[in-house]
Amino acid sequence: MPVSGVDHVNILTDALEATASFYEQVLGLTRSENPTIAKGTAGYWMRDASGSAIVHIVDRTTAGNRYDAYRPGQPTNALHHFALRCTGFAETVAKIEELGLAHRVAEHPAMGLRQVFLVDPNAVNLELNFPGA
Repeated sequence: MPVSGVDHVNILTDALEATASFYEQVLGLTRSENPTIAKGTAGYWMRDASGSAIVHIVDRTTAGNRYDAYRPGQPTNALHHFALRCTGFAETVAKIEELGLAHRVAEHPAMGLRQVFLVDPNAVNLELNFPGA
């Protein structure tokens, strides 16, 4: 079975609206209903411009006891971060700065890569990669 790429990342949260707003404002993703979510559980699929659901957000507090052992903001076992291939480096950095979000920029000229590192409202580390930027 060949793997062709990452399909999506799922984030549990106790702050659904703040988390969805973060991904809308910072990454420009669009919020949509989650068609597969269990009845009574709140959540969104955050979609890119082509309609692909890149980030799934699940409100842990509405999911019954399914996620009782998980606490957003606490260490997430072996997952350190997720990385997204992006375009619009200058615009993205300006937007992050306008929102007053802590971030770090790394430049790798030999690789033709610029990166922005930041953290979402649930302490999930994001790596935004801008090839050729």
